[in-house]
Amino acid sequence: MNETITCNKCGQEFMLDRHRFGSIHEGDFVVQYFACPACGERYHVFTSDKEMRELVGRRKAVQAQIRMGHAKKFNRKTLRKYEQELERIKRKQEKMMPTLKATGEKILHGEGGGQDA
Repeated sequence: MNETITCNKCGQEFMLDRHRFGSIHEGDFVVQYFACPACGERYHVFTSDKEMRELVGRRKAVQAQIRMGHAKKFNRKTLRKYEQELERIKRKQEKMMPTLKATGEKILHGEGGGQDA
């Protein structure tokens, strides 16, 4: 990941690498972010709760089943079943994202009082 980012707060340009990422745990929520090295401004990346983390795990498992199904030439009906499950998971995640993002932004910008990890 060698992307150059310009901080909206201070204008500093910096490379986005894994050392710039952090997370805050508050209750059931985990908020992932990256921060500007110059001013410390935090930028939201992803917020999850228990349900979202379970969906992420299930989505990865279904994607692996689909890859294996293609490699082993599963019948089309079986592959379609996996693909439908994947789409169901994606729709559920997309529906949850706006609420989780709003909660994550509140936690990230000090309205929740979480702890850095």
